[in-house]
Amino acid sequence: MPSKWGLLRIFCKFRAKIEEPALSCRDCKPPHQPSSRTSVKKSLVAIASALVICSPAAFAATPVPSADPAVVAATKQMLASMKIRDVMQASLKQADQQMPTQIAASMNAMIDSDATLSAEKKADAHKKLQEALPTLTAQMHGVFSDPTLVDDMLAEMVPLYAETYTLDEIRQLSAFYASPLGQKMLANMPTLMTRSMEISNRVMMPRVQKMMAQSAQSIVGK
Repeated sequence: MPSKWGLLRIFCKFRAKIEEPALSCRDCKPPHQPSSRTSVKKSLVAIASALVICSPAAFAATPVPSADPAVVAATKQMLASMKIRDVMQASLKQADQQMPTQIAASMNAMIDSDATLSAEKKADAHKKLQEALPTLTAQMHGVFSDPTLVDDMLAEMVPLYAETYTLDEIRQLSAFYASPLGQKMLANMPTLMTRSMEISNRVMMPRVQKMMAQSAQSIVGK
């Protein structure tokens, strides 16, 4: 089973490839010229840092007060009526299929928007990214297909719901999710979440890429 830190390691390996000296002599490059490889490296370091920030170690579990056992039992029953395990597994499957493409698009955009890279260096960076993607995709699949992932998330969700809702409210929610409308909502939730994310990316990414390009131009112009 690949480690959940696999993604970070792959990015670090890709960063190391970018850092490999292209010339046998350091003096072959004028000292005043900015390093194109260093620019790509910084972009990859930013992504790797984001992975660290989003890792379980960064998000330490917030202690949840002990809940009433009756509320906990009702919460588990409600989650069962929600078929939450099936919903979460479907969402993870979709993420497993889409995340590699989204990460590749984001990293390619970062390379393209880097004003310090020549066309040749950009082509080289794109090539190295394509070489790293199969291993990255395999590592990501290991994370999303880990059978303990849903179990761990559900273990955290039960006390959260039990702390947020009263026993009566949990029972009302359970009745709703067991109803035809509640079942329809749950059945459509993965698709709604996926399409909502696609809308968010479609609206947001051009703005982010424009901002990144402007920032790169501003930095280079200084």
